[in-house]
Parts: sequence; C-alpha cells; structure tokens
Amino acid sequence: MRFTIDKEQFLKGLSIAGRAVPSSANLPALLCFKLSLSSKGLEIVASNNDVSIWTVVPHSVNEREIIRNSLPGQALINAKVLTEVIRKSGGEEISFEIIDDSIAKIEDGNSAYRLTCSDVEEYPEIDTESQGIPFTVPCSEVAALVEQTAFAASNKDARAALTAVNLKAENGKLIATATDSARLSRKSIDVDPSVRFSTNIPAKNLSEIVRLFDDATDVEITPSAEKIVFAFGQTIASSRLISEDYPVKGQIIPTNFNYFLRVNSAQLLNALERVSILTAASRASVVALTMDDEGVEVSANGDQVGSGNERLQMAEFNGDRLQISFNSVYVAQAVRALGSEEVTMQFIGEMKPFVVRNPHDDSVVELITPMRTR
Repeated sequence: MRFTIDKEQFLKGLSIAGRAVPSSANLPALLCFKLSLSSKGLEIVASNNDVSIWTVVPHSVNEREIIRNSLPGQALINAKVLTEVIRKSGGEEISFEIIDDSIAKIEDGNSAYRLTCSDVEEYPEIDTESQGIPFTVPCSEVAALVEQTAFAASNKDARAALTAVNLKAENGKLIATATDSARLSRKSIDVDPSVRFSTNIPAKNLSEIVRLFDDATDVEITPSAEKIVFAFGQTIASSRLISEDYPVKGQIIPTNFNYFLRVNSAQLLNALERVSILTAASRASVVALTMDDEGVEVSANGDQVGSGNERLQMAEFNGDRLQISFNSVYVAQAVRALGSEEVTMQFIGEMKPFVVRNPHDDSVVELITPMRTR
C-alpha cells in the first residue's frame, strides 16, 4: 500500500474513527486502525466491540485531489501512535508506504517515521452493513434528540437497560427516552409514519456517534435485532444494543397538575449553583424550592456548615403554598438540556414527580422525582 494524502483530511478521518478505539483491550488488534486503500479512498476502521466506525477519506473532494500516487493495500497500525504522528507532522501532505507488510514509512517532507505494523488478519471482522429497513432524518434533529435525553440515563451498570436510551418509532414520531429511575427525559421528532421499531442503545454510544455528525446534513438510521447503524457523510457507525426490556412503559408523564411555576432559566441555574455550595459535601445535592403568593425561594441546608437561600425575582407562581425538595444537579441538567430562556415547572404535590418544560417546545419534557428531607 502506498499513497500521498492531504494531512488535514487524513487527520479528520483518523479522529472520526478514533472515537471507537478503546483505551485498553484484551485483543491488541483493537488498539489499531485497519487501513484499506481502495477505489473508494482510504478506508479507516476502528471498533471497541460496543461501537464500530467505518469512515473513508475520498480520493478527491469538490474536484480537489486528496489522495495521489496511490497503490491499493491494507495495514494495521496502532491508532494512538499514528494519530499523534499525523497530528504533529509539519507538512500539508503526508507520504505513506507499507514496506514488507511490516513497516509503515511516514514522511511529511521534514520528519520521517517507521511504525511497526501488525498482521491485518488479526483484526476481527467488523460488520457495519445494514440489516433492517433504513429511514433518513436531519442530523440536527437527531443531535437534539440525543443531547436533550441521554444525560438522564444511568452511569451505573446495575441494571443495563437504565444505561440506555430507548428509541421508539410509532405513529410518525421517533421518541427518545432515558431514565436512571430518579428522573426521566423524553423528546420526540417527526419521522415517516411507516417507521416502526423499539430498541435500547447505550447512551454513551449514542452520544459518541452524534458527536461525529460534524457538517453532515442527513443521517440514515437502520435498526435491527442486534445493532443499529448510522450512515452520514463519509462515515458509517454501528452500536450494539441492550436486549433487556426497557423499564418505562406507556404514559408515565403526568398530565394534570396543581401548581405552576414559570421562571427565568439563567436566574434559576445561578441560584441553584450558589445555594448548592452548602451541600457540596453530601452525596445528593438537596435543594428546596418554596413557592407561595409572596414569591419563590431556593434554599439549602448543609450539615455542620449552615444554610442559605435566594429569592427568584423573575418567577411567576400559580397555586397554594408548596415546598418541594430535589437533587439540584438533576434540575440544573434538565434546564440546560431544554435550552430555553424560560422554563415551566409543573407540580402535583410535595412528593409527586414534577415536570420541567420549555414553554415553547412541547416535543421535550423532563420528569424529576422529589427527595424526602424529613
């Protein structure tokens, strides 16, 4: 294998595939990139057994030559080392050649490297082929779907399904749901009414894949029984699925409420941050929200360190007096995910789950369980 390639495009391809390279692996070959030069361009493959990524650096982009002086072939090279060598190379072009199937000679006009190659046959077969029925949606909508839900998934492995985002398509809607049992986040986007499926994708995998969208416009999604495949731009990424039943069934979001609060998002976030200083030493950052005709107040009590409170000036409350306690981190994450200037908080009672919404976007809702403090 031999080629001369534009450094920027080469590094872009390596960075995309590098998202799937594990920090450690029982199989040493998984610490490598599998490079293949073909009529498509330079194909780069990486996998950590959870996520697999195939991307290609094309021979040309908008009639600009990216790869020249090429001879087809394959190579298996340590991913971290190769990426750093290319990143720190000074030239605009990189010359790459495999010698005796064991050495990669890399030059940029000034620097020269000789990197050891592994046997390509040691790399496991990576299947990124689509098995199901694909559908296409804008990348921006899928990115918002993930960004506004995945944070609510559990980061503990005690129950695998809780570490996943459930993607379910029915009645012309693609619905993402994530929960760690103490909170839940749900968002929907429009899809073709013919699309129907339900599957659980590890939240960290889904977040990694969405970060790769970059300047791609649309993504083709193909769910199947064992994996889900995302094809966008010059890249294909697949993720394993979690086969457990998802714990959230039917209509879990309340529809009738007794108390309503509309508040400026920035002011609420700042108040939560300030009073939470007193709870920094505790495992759960418990903050109380007190609402009545006189106003709205955020407060916290820290064992052995004291108490603090802050009145919210830009808040409107409807209902009888209510005090409710919650994990301030959960509420802050929910408010940030909504991305709106104001949020509405709707309550049933002191110990009933409450919802946080963007008043101008019904497609997303955050559900949070209060905490008992007495």
